[in-house]
Amino acid sequence: MSPTDRKSFVENLMGSPVGVALLGRLEVAQRGDLPWFASPQNCDPIAVLRSCDAHWDLSYGSFLEIAVDAAERLAGPWSGEALASLPALYEHARQRLAIAEAIAGRFGEQLHRDADVSAQQWWYESPSTGYVPPPCFTNYSNVYANGEFTFDGLWTVTDPPPEVHDALLLSWDFYGRPTSRWLLRVRPGARVWNVDSPQDWSRLVETYPKVATRPHYGWELPGPNQHRSDSKGLRAIPTQRAVRTEHGSHVLPDWARVATDFDGVHVSWAGFITGEGYISDLSDGGVTMMRYWGSERTLWLHDVFETPLPLEAPLITGRIDATGVDVIANAERRSSDWTALQRLLDR
Repeated sequence: MSPTDRKSFVENLMGSPVGVALLGRLEVAQRGDLPWFASPQNCDPIAVLRSCDAHWDLSYGSFLEIAVDAAERLAGPWSGEALASLPALYEHARQRLAIAEAIAGRFGEQLHRDADVSAQQWWYESPSTGYVPPPCFTNYSNVYANGEFTFDGLWTVTDPPPEVHDALLLSWDFYGRPTSRWLLRVRPGARVWNVDSPQDWSRLVETYPKVATRPHYGWELPGPNQHRSDSKGLRAIPTQRAVRTEHGSHVLPDWARVATDFDGVHVSWAGFITGEGYISDLSDGGVTMMRYWGSERTLWLHDVFETPLPLEAPLITGRIDATGVDVIANAERRSSDWTALQRLLDR
C-alpha cells in the first residue's frame, strides 16, 4: 500500500462501526480485566501497545475471524448490544490509532486484494425439503429490502482461511443445515467493480443510483433488534458514521444498470471492515450505506464461470450448530448440489 492509501484506510477504519468494534476487540484481547467478547467502555494504553506487538504473531485467518465476530456482535443491526457498545468504541477510537496503523502495516495488502478469479467458492446450505432454487440473472429488481443487494445475483467468497469458516456461516445467516462448497473459476475478462472503501461504494451508488421508495428501518442503526430511543448516546458523537435519524433520500445501486456494465461487484476484506454499516453522504444530498454483505464477497450478476468443481467440507469446529459436507466424497450431496447449481446458473 502507498502511504496515501494506508492513511485513507486507517481513517476509514476509525470512522466505520465495524472498524471501531474491531479495534476495541483487539485491545480487549490484551487486557486481563475483561472477557474476550466484551465491548470496552474505556481504553487501556498498555493493552493498545501490546495489541500492536501481538499483530505480528496473529494469523491472517484469526484476524478475519475477530473482525467478522466483532462486526456481528458489537456493530451489527441485529445485535442488541450495538447501541450500548458503539458510543464508547467511537469515543476511544483515536486512542487506538496505533492498532489501526498496525493493522494497515501487517495486513493491509491482503485486505485490499481483488477477487482471485481462480479461487472463487460457492457455499451452499442444504435446502429445506422440496425447495428448488430459482434461476439467477433474470430479474435484478428482486432485491433485499431497499436494494442492498439483488437476490438475482450469485454470491462467492475468495477461498477464506479455515479460522474464519465458523464466523462466516453465522454472518451469512446460514441456519445450521449441512453446508458444502464448490470451486467456481471465473472465465478471463470478467468485469468487476471493486469496493475497498465506503467511497468506492458511494461511487457505485452515484454512478448507478436508485432512490428507495419505502422506509426500511433495518438499513441503519437502530436496527431490527434495537430501539431508536436508545441511539441518543451514539448520535451525540460527531465522528460516528453508524446512525442517522434524519436524512434525505436513501440511495442504493440500481442493480439492473450495474449488470449492463459489470459482471460482478466485489467487496474486499478492506471494503467490508471499513464499509459495512458506514453511512456516506452523497453529492445530491442523499445518503447510502453498504449493509448485509457480511464479509469479503462477490455478488455475480452474470454466469461467467467455468465448470464447477466440488470441494472438501468447510472447517466447522463444533463451536456453532452446523456441519460441513465433503462433496468430493459424498456422491448423493454432490448430485443434489450439482442440480441446484445448474438451476441457479440456468444451464
